[in-house]
Amino acid sequence: MNKAKLGVLIITILLLLTGVAYARWTEQVNIQILAKTAETKLSYVDYSSRINSGSASVSNAENAHATVTFKEITPGTGNTVTLRFKNTGTIPIDIDDINVLYVSGYSDDFKNDLRLTVSAYVGEIRIAHKDKKIFQWKANNSTSKRDEIYQLPVNGIIEIVCEVEFDEIKTKDNYGQSKKEDSKKEQDAEDITQNVSFVIEVDYSRFNQN
Repeated sequence: MNKAKLGVLIITILLLLTGVAYARWTEQVNIQILAKTAETKLSYVDYSSRINSGSASVSNAENAHATVTFKEITPGTGNTVTLRFKNTGTIPIDIDDINVLYVSGYSDDFKNDLRLTVSAYVGEIRIAHKDKKIFQWKANNSTSKRDEIYQLPVNGIIEIVCEVEFDEIKTKDNYGQSKKEDSKKEQDAEDITQNVSFVIEVDYSRFNQN
């Protein structure tokens, strides 16, 4: 092999090595840029409601939490509020859980008659659900203990359905038998109303590809 051919071979090998090194460097730079610019963010969008008695409202709604308030719910009725949150970040996120915080506003006289059901949906898929009497939410505010988490894509929507049901009022007769409210007690059953307020918080984290 003459010197000219050897020189061309050496130059070719050097160019190949330089190309591989450059490709690796570019890949590392791109990874670093993506890591720095990646943003995880879940934002409140809006809400809808189904009201059978009283009223419902949503306040302090920002990022991944919102305060839901039901006012003047009457016995034998139920009201529903559906919250919508959107992944407005730049990468997918893991929905870890739905928390119910600061449940308040109701009377202890009716704590066994009020139920709160919280469910989470992504499209048609229900990813979390729990149904308990209102006072029991204080002991455990999580909607589920799932082994698997749900990945919400960029621009994906998660809906949180919150339903409060107020059972028909029951009392006890002289024999200790439970019966429907059909007589005067301290007030007419139709005059009894209850308020319930709580905070919904979506617990999420950075998408884990592993």
